[in-house]
Amino acid sequence: MTRFNPHPRAEDRKRSAVVLIELLLANKKPEVLPEHVRELLDTLLWKITEADGKYKTRHQSHAALACTDKGQLRHDHVYPRQRMIDALMKAKPEEVPGIVKDAVGCTVTIDEHRLLSTFDGKHEGWERYRKAKVAVTNTETGEQEIFADSE
Repeated sequence: MTRFNPHPRAEDRKRSAVVLIELLLANKKPEVLPEHVRELLDTLLWKITEADGKYKTRHQSHAALACTDKGQLRHDHVYPRQRMIDALMKAKPEEVPGIVKDAVGCTVTIDEHRLLSTFDGKHEGWERYRKAKVAVTNTETGEQEIFADSE
């Protein structure tokens, strides 16, 4: 198994994105278009989930761990970004950390990504992985968090 190797500045990267989200939300001005705020929030959520690298996420599917062709990998957001963005648009700055805790990435294969997307809107978080029967390992702890045969 590939052992998780965090980026040396991962925590700085995450904190920077969170601070930028807080600043963006605390300094709303009428001249700033909501669609621009949403776009920036989306980018900052990506920055959080990719803090260790796009495909060097702590959580990886078993198929992704076995994959030798990086072109076959995808970065999946365990929790929907749009839900987080909607919540952030209404949030007070002090509520930001509680919302962005769901900014979790998981490396999966292209086929798993397609399968997972069939559960979008019906399930979210790790429940979507359970329903899709995508087995995931936390490569930091070695714990198998989602088992392909569980319901």
